Amino acid sequence: MSRKSKRFLALAAALILGFSLGPTAQAQGLKLGFKFMGGMGYQIGGDDTASLRGLKALVDDYVAAAGLKLKSNVVPFMNHIALEGDADIIVSLTPRLGVSVGLGYVRGGTIFGSGNVIVLHGSAEEKSVNKVAASAMPLKLGVYYSFGSRFEAEGKRGSYLFGGVGLYSGKYTASEDYSYQAARSTSSLTAKASGLGFYGGLGSENWINPNFAFVIELYGRYAKFGGFKGDWQRTGGGASNSGSGTLYYYEWQDDDGNWYPATDLFDTAPASGGFLRAVREARIDFSAFGFRFGFRVSL
Repeated sequence: MSRKSKRFLALAAALILGFSLGPTAQAQGLKLGFKFMGGMGYQIGGDDTASLRGLKALVDDYVAAAGLKLKSNVVPFMNHIALEGDADIIVSLTPRLGVSVGLGYVRGGTIFGSGNVIVLHGSAEEKSVNKVAASAMPLKLGVYYSFGSRFEAEGKRGSYLFGGVGLYSGKYTASEDYSYQAARSTSSLTAKASGLGFYGGLGSENWINPNFAFVIELYGRYAKFGGFKGDWQRTGGGASNSGSGTLYYYEWQDDDGNWYPATDLFDTAPASGGFLRAVREARIDFSAFGFRFGFRVSL
């Protein structure tokens, strides 16, 4: 995403916020409100979830080939569960039309140990604790169109459509803590990037009084981008290493000829060929759909 686009979104958000709080807002009959939402959804996931599916396939093949027992493995579906949060300032230009500026938080990845692996070697356990998260904080600009008055009588309901654009500051983190008998190793990486995304949905308001309403929303979002850069650390065998690079997606081949997708940081792009193929910069997909619940305050 270009610096001009980032500056434009930041400037537009500042102008809307300043205008809504300025002395001219009340003089022109504008209505100011605040909306706070939280919820869960299904995050589509990109190369981050592909790497987790690759890990699950690798473990399944390893256990089958070695004749071992599997106590737990990666649960791919759980890694798509998204946590959501939003805080918006809404300026009602008319009883039906409004504009908004807000901040949000979205996260998808491992949850409740969904990335953990335990392989049984008799009474001994080979463990791999994997934690992966793709999170982002969007700065959002949007519009609202209401099917009813923003200030309905007590107990009345209203519905609205909403949509807009956001600048998503994304972060991808991954870590592994491996142990088997006396062996122990750890690895972790953190990479960041930013990109544009779009969102929209349908909401319903239940006004308890003219100034307070409970809100439920059905939402959808598209935000997928690459260019993630960051740092990595690894320890094991009495050694410790670290470095930095760009996040790449690739597929690698084991000795049995099986291919597995993965992501990692490299200072330069690894070359395809031999035991590597499909090498490219990784793209993290924050696109999601789901429900949010919260409340709205109108001044």
